[in-house]
Amino acid sequence: MAQLLKRQRADVAQTDRYTVPFPRARRLLEEERKRTHANCIPMYRIEDEHITVHERLVRLRWYYASQESVQRTPIAYLHGGGWCVGSNVTHDTVLRHLARAAQVPVCGVEYSLAPEHPFPAAFEDVGAAVDFILQQRTRTDIQANAQVILAGDSAGANLALVEAMRRRDEDRISDVLALLLYYGSYAPCRNGGSFDAYGDGRFGLSKQAQERYFDAYLQKAPLGDWRAFPLMGRLHGLPYTYVLAAELDPLYDDSIDLHRALLESGVPSKLSIASAMPHGFLNQANDLPVAANEIKQSIVSLTGHLTNTITTS
Repeated sequence: MAQLLKRQRADVAQTDRYTVPFPRARRLLEEERKRTHANCIPMYRIEDEHITVHERLVRLRWYYASQESVQRTPIAYLHGGGWCVGSNVTHDTVLRHLARAAQVPVCGVEYSLAPEHPFPAAFEDVGAAVDFILQQRTRTDIQANAQVILAGDSAGANLALVEAMRRRDEDRISDVLALLLYYGSYAPCRNGGSFDAYGDGRFGLSKQAQERYFDAYLQKAPLGDWRAFPLMGRLHGLPYTYVLAAELDPLYDDSIDLHRALLESGVPSKLSIASAMPHGFLNQANDLPVAANEIKQSIVSLTGHLTNTITTS
């Protein structure tokens, strides 16, 4: 992993993208991630479209791994990046691997980024995008009720969980078949635990960077709002949730705490821990077998749960 990161950053401006203004950080991240696309998985089809939410343009990118995948329940994927950076370009590797592993349509959602568009803009964009996806599926799906799998990493995992909680509160949780949450952010920064153990920046994301993301994103958020920190909210009534934690991640404890809280709330949840992996490691899946395998295993676990549910119902 260290060798891959060193090679990825070679010849890229020797700048700490966690400290520069966010527009520049976005460009630097795309430069870094494009280096991981050399061995990308071919897709049957990729399509771009967009919606408008409160005059904000929200880009959607559909990945189809095969012709057979077109009519299956889609995955709405929300990229990471601290609500401030990231795009479908930076997460192209994850989107492709997820589409191949699941053999369903995967839609990458480019929600509006802070600080230009602080909370609750991303939250609103995600809700509108999921509604749009469900409406599209209703027109073409052979099933009576269209559903979506919500997935995301880091800040995107936060948004996916929050969207599921919102739909539960609106009696629309049947819209969501399952959740795939990869090394997400679910609570405020705090002292001790994984923030102290892995938050000094040696492994990429630092506690300082996470606090900067929170400051940019939560400008207008009420203190303690569960839509910003879902671990502060009620977790009952959610569908099957797969939680992936990266061991060398300041946010490691967030995933562990979420999994425990889900089980205590009666939600079926599966926890996987990627040993010796840092935050964001899934973006190396083209060259790092353990990353590709973790994506595949999340789908294997989801498929197994759905099969058991159908068998026992």
